[in-house]
Amino acid sequence: MIFSVIIVSYENLNILIDCVESIEKYNDIGDELEVIVVDNSTTNTVFDYVRSNYSKIKIVKNRNRGFGEGNNVGAKMAKGEYLLFLNPDTILVEPIFEFATGKFRESMELAMFGVKLVDINMKQNMSFYYMDNSGTIYSQLVKLFNYFGVFLEGKMFVSGANMFIRRDVFFEAGMFDENIFMYYEEADITRRIIKINKKIRYFGDRKIIHLEGKTSGNSEKALERRIESLNYYCEKYNVDFDRRIRSEIRYTNLKRIVYLITRNGKIDTICRSLSILKEYRDRTAGQH
Repeated sequence: MIFSVIIVSYENLNILIDCVESIEKYNDIGDELEVIVVDNSTTNTVFDYVRSNYSKIKIVKNRNRGFGEGNNVGAKMAKGEYLLFLNPDTILVEPIFEFATGKFRESMELAMFGVKLVDINMKQNMSFYYMDNSGTIYSQLVKLFNYFGVFLEGKMFVSGANMFIRRDVFFEAGMFDENIFMYYEEADITRRIIKINKKIRYFGDRKIIHLEGKTSGNSEKALERRIESLNYYCEKYNVDFDRRIRSEIRYTNLKRIVYLITRNGKIDTICRSLSILKEYRDRTAGQH
């Protein structure tokens, strides 16, 4: 087995169907590809549907302990030499597995990479981010770097929506940190891969649709989880959390002002996000 695709699903059956159908359509390595769905849903809708309609897909019912833990469950089942951790809100638009295999075989030092993520209209989406920098300047810089396909190894991490990785390196690096429920698990494992002197790349000559935000659910709850994960990540790697949260507040406040001026319909969401960030800053003041 060459490749194992691992998808952690939480409800959203229709999105998952589009994802797995696209994998089947653009499978260019035949029986050397396996697809594993880890179903973290509270109901059996996804599990029953996949088991009844996709005989070649392996599916396991799992208690929802987070994105990273679900991927670890799938990785332990996987037989492929290489793994692709793929979000259910992604859609393949071209053959990609021969390309990925070729990249890994070109360089034994290459441990992990991501490809170009686009929206449903094939316009640029975010494919990678800064690990330890945030705020207005870095938010605009990373958008510019995404536009030109400039990935700074050691300073950036590829989006968790598509992570191509050698199976042996994934386990050598310690898999995903299960203390992180969601968000920053990509930055965390990126740090650990770099620590064992392996390479991480971005290849913009292949693309995957990412329906960004379709699986994150309630935006306020998602923000709270992101801040909690950031707090844990900063403590783990001795990153200045207070500076990061202040940068987030300044950037969000700037967006609030712009939205007020332009009468953007998302102004209420931005105001709630700003309130959550300030509450978390006040609650954790003096702890770092």
